[in-house]
This record gives sequence, structure tokens and C-alpha cells, in this order.
Amino acid sequence: MRKRELRCEMEGKATVYDVCVVGAGMVGSAAAKWLSQQADIKVCLIGPQEPEGEEWNSADREIFGCHYDEGRITRELDHDSVWATLARRSIQRYKDIERESGLKFYEEVGCAFIDRKGSPSNLAYRRTAERLGIQHKILNATEFHATFPHIHVEDNTESVWTPRHAGHISPRTLVRAQQRLAERRGCDIIREVAVNVEEVNRGGGNGGGGEFVKVTTKVGRTVLARRVLLCCGASTNYYNLLPRDKKLDFKSLRGIVILAELSKDDVDKLRGMPSLGYHDNYALPPIKYPDGRFYLKLGFRADPADEVHTVAEAASWYKSHGRGRDATEMLEVFRGLFPDLKPVSMETNSCLVTLTPNEHLYCDMASPRVGVLACMNGWGAKSSDEIGRMGALMISKGSWDHDLNADLFKLRFKPASTAPSKY
Repeated sequence: MRKRELRCEMEGKATVYDVCVVGAGMVGSAAAKWLSQQADIKVCLIGPQEPEGEEWNSADREIFGCHYDEGRITRELDHDSVWATLARRSIQRYKDIERESGLKFYEEVGCAFIDRKGSPSNLAYRRTAERLGIQHKILNATEFHATFPHIHVEDNTESVWTPRHAGHISPRTLVRAQQRLAERRGCDIIREVAVNVEEVNRGGGNGGGGEFVKVTTKVGRTVLARRVLLCCGASTNYYNLLPRDKKLDFKSLRGIVILAELSKDDVDKLRGMPSLGYHDNYALPPIKYPDGRFYLKLGFRADPADEVHTVAEAASWYKSHGRGRDATEMLEVFRGLFPDLKPVSMETNSCLVTLTPNEHLYCDMASPRVGVLACMNGWGAKSSDEIGRMGALMISKGSWDHDLNADLFKLRFKPASTAPSKY
């Protein structure tokens, strides 16, 4: 059977989607999957594929995604009970998504949060664990060394360890899995970049009268839908996507990681290693990447002052892969945690982290026909399936439809005088 025609013009015969999801990362792909499960809803998902080869450095390539990677920490335990709830519900569905899609993306190796004894962060984790009944153990430094002998922690630290419902995921494979399920249920996927979202009135033309939303892509394709859900992450303020030239209130920060390529002997040493939260950093156990090599990933908290303001700056940061940054502090953290390892090579990589004023994501209607699901504060990967479900429920109804408090996710906009230009 021929695939449905994707080009939707303002006149003549046109496909009118019930919902168009803009942004094909972890959250947008999950939302499209959930929407496509609903009966009699016609859904499309718009977003570019991961660039390959020389396309990374092409002047035409402006939009990138944080899911272009094989490792993200996941756990149901969090410092905040809202984020923990979103994570728990998502993790409970991982195995179902793997089974239904035929794609494996989750490794349950556990997670340990390491900080000084009595630190505010560890106290917050312990409170959340007790409040939500999350299985955990408290390990002092001696107990931690006995359990994980090739990881060094300071004597004055303690670890909140969750052996189950935690570990790491491949965000790249999770996106493929969600999109596979969405397509299987009739969702059309358009591998392009949306640059304009405009609410229009078609009058009495084909598809019925009333209000619609027209989405235009960078190559000039137009798509017509009754409602649009923006899942564009750090890219939400670029181009003309939000109604009435609004700009969301968030910071887009440069994030950086190091990838340490390990020998087989070092990979074997770390067998059984959990994912780690270490002070303000995190580390993932050795993961096999597409080049066939194993890398240990170490990530660092983004500096709130290291902000990206334009699409050009964002693209430049992704294309740099973090090269040119002083990695002295990162190397010291790595050597302190893993003194026995002798990496074959070490390299950096880059991403963007969105930070909202209240550290919760945005999930709200920007107008009666345009919803926003964006700005994950660095915690969205593990929770993306439930976040996508939250956005799908909202855009289907055109208003809030979830058991968590809507006030936590209300949109906040920048004052017009401080809104950055799109370039």
C-alpha cells in the first residue's frame, strides 16, 4: 500500500492531521507513539534524522539532538519526587517498549549517588526514596569499595545505591524504538526541520472550516494540522515556532562530556559497575558504541553562565564536539574515580542542557491549538516515555489531562525586550 501523501497545501486536496508533533527526539517520539495509539487520530512527527559523515559540518545543518549518543543515566530515584514519579512510570515500560519494538536500549546495572556524608543532595535522594518506597541501600566509603573495588571514593562520602530499576539507556535506540512503534500505528514521519508554525483559517475548503495550524519546514513543505505539539527542546526559541513571537523563559547551556576508550582488560575490571552520580558529575559504565569500541562516559554539570543564545551558536557547539575546552578538571575527576584504569584514548563530546526557572519541564498550551512540551533540565532522557504521554494527553484534549499538578509545568515567557533574536 502506498504511504499517505505528506504534502499539505492550503488549497486543493490536502492531508489534515489531527496532531502534528514538531521535534523528533526522545520526548517528541514518545508523544507521537502515544498519540498514534489513540483511535481515529491522524498523527505526523516532524524532525531531522541524525546527521552522518560530512553532514555534521555542513553549513546547512543547524539543528542537532542530544539523543545522538549511546549512554544516558536512568533511575527511578531522584532528588525531586516529581522527576522520580516521571522516571518510575517510564522505567516500568522499558521492557514493554523493547519487546514491542524489537530494539534493546536498557541495561539494568543499578545506580549509586555519591556525595559527602549529610550532603543536601544525598538527604534529598533519601527523602524521595522513603516517600516513594524506592528500594535503596546506604553505603559508606568502606562498603562501597568492598562492593565496587575499582571505583575510588573519598572516605568522608556515602552512597545512596539503587540496585534495581536503574542503570543506563541508549537514547539513540530509544528514539528508534518509539518511532518504530509510532509508524507501525500509522504515524507519518517527516525527516525535516520545522521553521514556522502559524495558526490559520481555511474557511470552507477541503477538510472542513475552522482554525488550523500550518507548519512549514526549511525546504518549503507545508503541513496542516488541527493541533501542534512543540517538542523542540533547546531549539524551541529558534525560528518562528511559538505564537505571537513569544520566547520561552529558559537557559540553553553548553554541556560537555568525556569519553574514555577502554581496553578489554579495563572493561572486565568494571564489570558490574553501576551508573554513578558523583557530586555534580555523573559516570556510566563501559558501553559499546557503533564503532565497536567500549567507552566510559563522564559528564559534568553545565555552567549556568555558559549560555547559548542563537541557532548559529548552538550548531557551532555541537559541531565542535567540545574540542578546544580545557579538560584538566574533567581528567582529574576521572583519575580520582578510576585510578586503576589506563584509557586507550580520551575525547570530548558536546550537547545542550535546558534550564527552566523552577527546574521542572514545560508542558502547557501556548494557545488553544499549539502546545509545548520542552526543557528537560538535563533529566528528561530517563523519563521521556511518561513525559511524552503527558504531552499526548494534553494536546489531544487541548488542556491539561494528567494526575500531576499542572502548575508545576506552566509556561513562562521572556519579557519581549529581552527575547533573543532567532539568529
